[in-house]
Amino acid sequence: MSISKKNYGRWVAAIIFLTPILVLMTSSAFYYGGYSPEGSVNKGTLLEEPIQLDSLGLKVNSGPLLNEFPGKWTIVQFVNGDCLESCWKTLYSSRQINIRLAKDSSRVARYLISVGSNELSSSTETKIKNEYPLLNQGTIKLENTPSKIMEKLKDSPYLLIDPLGNGILIYNSSLPSGELLQDIKKLLQNSKIG
Repeated sequence: MSISKKNYGRWVAAIIFLTPILVLMTSSAFYYGGYSPEGSVNKGTLLEEPIQLDSLGLKVNSGPLLNEFPGKWTIVQFVNGDCLESCWKTLYSSRQINIRLAKDSSRVARYLISVGSNELSSSTETKIKNEYPLLNQGTIKLENTPSKIMEKLKDSPYLLIDPLGNGILIYNSSLPSGELLQDIKKLLQNSKIG
């Protein structure tokens, strides 16, 4: 009777010990065999090679992109020329995203970046100061920014930059702003920095 209990205990211990090893071996076989799950949970386009902040030729006067690293998660919106209707819509959307983050809103900064020289009209500048006082601004010099990066940013109203200064997700103009909000909430929930 005591021998069978002893053997039973050994079997239980062996199963407990071998289960994680078996799971690790199986998952490694799937990974190296080329299997990967379909789809992704992020709504934006994940950049295979992150855009390094210093490669953008970015000039800003304030906010976390100035010299604060690790800084904050940052929503960067690009504008060519003056801010027109689509620009105002995306500015409004990014502000609403920030409001809907509630207690986490202090962990996210927003920027409006003029591509080329700053061509925002004085009425636009006034409207931004009155309606979007927390919005930071800056410029990108085209001659200092690689063309392959500018091509990626051409049709994308938003670039999400992590607290270490890497552009990791791009959102195109057809994607609803709620999708960006979902991604940011997930990132803030799982991030220990920013």
